[in-house]
Amino acid sequence: MGRRFLHCFLTLLLPRSTLQTRRCMLSPESGPPPKRSRGDMVPPRIGTHNGTFHCDEALACALLRLLPEYRDAEIVRTRDPEKLASCDIVVDVGGEYDPQRHRYDHHQRSFTDTMSSLCPGKPWKTKLSSAGLIYLHFGHKLLAQLLGTSEEDSMVETLYDKAGFRRAMDLVREEFLQRLDFYQHSWLPARALVEEALARRFQVDPSGKIVELAKGGCPWKEHLYHLESGLSPPVAIMFVIFTDQAGQWRVQCVPKEPHSFQNRLPLPEPWRGLRDEALDEVSGIPGCIFVHASGFIGGHHTREGALSMARATLAQHLTPMPSSDPPVQ
Repeated sequence: MGRRFLHCFLTLLLPRSTLQTRRCMLSPESGPPPKRSRGDMVPPRIGTHNGTFHCDEALACALLRLLPEYRDAEIVRTRDPEKLASCDIVVDVGGEYDPQRHRYDHHQRSFTDTMSSLCPGKPWKTKLSSAGLIYLHFGHKLLAQLLGTSEEDSMVETLYDKAGFRRAMDLVREEFLQRLDFYQHSWLPARALVEEALARRFQVDPSGKIVELAKGGCPWKEHLYHLESGLSPPVAIMFVIFTDQAGQWRVQCVPKEPHSFQNRLPLPEPWRGLRDEALDEVSGIPGCIFVHASGFIGGHHTREGALSMARATLAQHLTPMPSSDPPVQ
């Protein structure tokens, strides 16, 4: 979400012809996080509440982590006062607004501040959220960093007002709703499909190491790692076969870890980077389409062909390599 938000944030911020030169005076509160006694090279901590999350604190944390001093910050989600006290900056929790101590909550009954009240000359009179406070105190520094200029550059003030926090919130709101739609309509239904495929794995191949997503591809990886841990007998799935949008079949290797580029068992090295007849000849499986140069995925015109590619890879893995040592006399 951070990269997409940043892209939209910059492409939509077009300078206005009329420059507002008056800006709120930001005292040392927008400087680097205070030093802690936990030793050097320890990343700063951004504290926010746990439980149900909202766009407010998500945006606040995202904005802070675009700044160099918070780029590697740890996000601590808690309501424990002692844990929050150990954080360098706290947003949307804690019940206090104290920029000198980097505390930016807006839930307390005493909080009534707006952009206008904190920055005389600004026209916006809506009570600020926590992310609004972060934008107010760090917005100029953030824009200067992203634009590669100084905070005193007139362009920074122009873009600060042109962006307006409401527009930034609208952008992130749309991104959030899109992700929620994906999780609701794609990711969650995929779990049932993966669960069904695992239950049928021995009908696909006696090894139980190949699963078939009969209804086509879906977001399967996260569900597979979670569900296979409960299989009895235990087995590590090596391949998933499924149809693509064109109705052709794919055989995909299962990565070693959820975000790894290394696979549990890649397709054979001699197949990699080959296509069509050349791949048919090397693999001995007619009807092949391709194997990726890294060996993580391959294609075939038929289900049986994709299954044969997975089975052949399993067989090569299970067959001992001939020894190069001379026989013992």
